[in-house]
Amino acid sequence: MVVAIDPEKRKFSFKCACCGEIHEGGPSFSYDRPPSYFGIPEEERDDRIKINSDLCVIDGEEFWIRATLSVSILGTEDAFLWGVWVTQSKESFDRYVETYETDQSGDGSFGWLMVSMPGYAPDDQPMISLPVDVFWGPERPEVRIHDDQDHPPGSRSAGRDQLGTGRSSW
Repeated sequence: MVVAIDPEKRKFSFKCACCGEIHEGGPSFSYDRPPSYFGIPEEERDDRIKINSDLCVIDGEEFWIRATLSVSILGTEDAFLWGVWVTQSKESFDRYVETYETDQSGDGSFGWLMVSMPGYAPDDQPMISLPVDVFWGPERPEVRIHDDQDHPPGSRSAGRDQLGTGRSSW
């Protein structure tokens, strides 16, 4: 991926790996499936998992919604977005689904972010679980990691820290 920052506009631009076009605004990386999806044997997934691009239910016991985790980028007005999956209680998941087609601004829930994000921890570190608040809205929900978390994604997200525009050392 080719990235650049126009110093006059203070805008981030990048060449998209999918379409090859140059886009302005912060880039994003996302996970297509929640992490526990991969713990289900491939031959059992059709029977045990219900999934689309926004929702996932595993064994009728694990409930996931897709959300974004925003990290501001120093020197720009843009943010880097992680597309993540967040667990929900059955009650929160059902309420989210029931109101999915409406503007959910002002609503939200508690969830767990279970992920291993490159650049935030050593490669050999196991997956982490962080408590988050999920803010629903007219678009994909936004995740905010609780302030008391002493882990790189918790200490470097939601405007509490920023990515540099040069080479970052985490």
